[in-house]
Amino acid sequence: MPFTREINRLLAVMLIGFGLAGASALYWGIVGADTLLLRGDNPRRVEAEARLLRGQILDRTGVPLVVSASRAGRGAIRKYIYPEANSVLGYASLRYGVSGAEAAFNTLLRGDDRPQDWGSFVQRHLLHVPQTGADIQLTLDIVIQQALAQGLDGRAGAGILLAVPSGEVLALVSLPTFDPNSLDADWERLTADAGNPFFNRAVQGQYQPGGAIQSLLMAGALLRDYPLDAPLDTTRPVQLTDVTLNCAALLPDRILTLREAYAFACPAPFEKLARDLGAAALSAVFQTFGLGQTAALPGFPGPADNRHAATEQSRLANALVENALGQGELTITPLEMALITAAIVNDGSAPQPHLLLAARQPHTETWTPYDQRPAPLAMTTANTARQLQDLMRLAVAKGAAQNAARPNIDIGGHASLAYSGERSYAWFVGFATLGSRQGVALALVVENSADPGLAADIGGRVLAVAHEQLSPR
Repeated sequence: MPFTREINRLLAVMLIGFGLAGASALYWGIVGADTLLLRGDNPRRVEAEARLLRGQILDRTGVPLVVSASRAGRGAIRKYIYPEANSVLGYASLRYGVSGAEAAFNTLLRGDDRPQDWGSFVQRHLLHVPQTGADIQLTLDIVIQQALAQGLDGRAGAGILLAVPSGEVLALVSLPTFDPNSLDADWERLTADAGNPFFNRAVQGQYQPGGAIQSLLMAGALLRDYPLDAPLDTTRPVQLTDVTLNCAALLPDRILTLREAYAFACPAPFEKLARDLGAAALSAVFQTFGLGQTAALPGFPGPADNRHAATEQSRLANALVENALGQGELTITPLEMALITAAIVNDGSAPQPHLLLAARQPHTETWTPYDQRPAPLAMTTANTARQLQDLMRLAVAKGAAQNAARPNIDIGGHASLAYSGERSYAWFVGFATLGSRQGVALALVVENSADPGLAADIGGRVLAVAHEQLSPR
């Protein structure tokens, strides 16, 4: 009957519909579930992210630097306690993501490293307990960090202090910076800021080394038994294409030795030294010290390009004097300069830098040390390194780095200037020994400054604070 046929057709359509609905439910429930959950506009995912409790960040002594707290009905809030640490800690924003240490250790801080077992599934998806991350302890010392930030006193620039021989980052500052506590409100202003506060100058900034490169030239001289005490025409200026270079400190027009010229960061003797050594020897020294290569702090972005080509013999030969005086193609980051200084105080071997000390899982009191100390990188001989240490001590005792001197502390250093276009930079690189073959190495650059004495004074204060904090009691 026609009526029966219509009923059968309707039944068939309904069965097909139920089948499609069942297949769709099966697909989205099993196969395609992740595609829904992982969509950026999934409200459940946004809500879960907002409620997630990131772990605390503490310094090496256990002082909390960053904490998370739940707000009833409003998710979790991240609070950054010490403004002096903002440039190394970075930010964690639901809207703008993560940066700095928050990005470097994001997996631990979020709790994504923990096994996804049945218990965690019940907690998160059925009971809706917020995901909780691990607490982490950084190698930073907040007292030293504050000393470095306060020494720069708002000036644009960067500094990094490393423990020797461990390579632990004790302080890292880049200015200008931002306040992560008000990041969402300030974002538009910060991204338009000409000072580029999101750019980490300590690990990414490519600076002209200027006179700071003289330590490497002295290493080349020492390795080739170049005379350090012969009288030289020391104090005359050196004229390059776009800049006139002078000693870092005012001196009477008199004859000095190469040893003394290094103490005062005078360019003329190093122009002669560069010509005497030649491009091949300089290229070998620069590459041995890793100049122009990418030194990295794990988890942090490095320089945008590979600058190794600038240390090649053929490239150096084309502009030998400019590159040898730190005013050519060669650029360097404060991190690279700190590693070179660490190699000098560590008898020729550069420790590899790291920032994470330990982690503590939620609801536990046990800290698990994070052992990530790779083998040090050999840069020069122990004999050469020790001679460089003595040369740097002379620069602090009688040279341009005298402002770094502190009573009863063994400090060596070198203060100098560099130029880029119309801008000048004051460099200080130095170290302090702590006894028992321990020490610290510092690299500091102050932008828009022609006062190496200022950089040396800041460096001396930071090294003195580090000596006080780290010396055996």
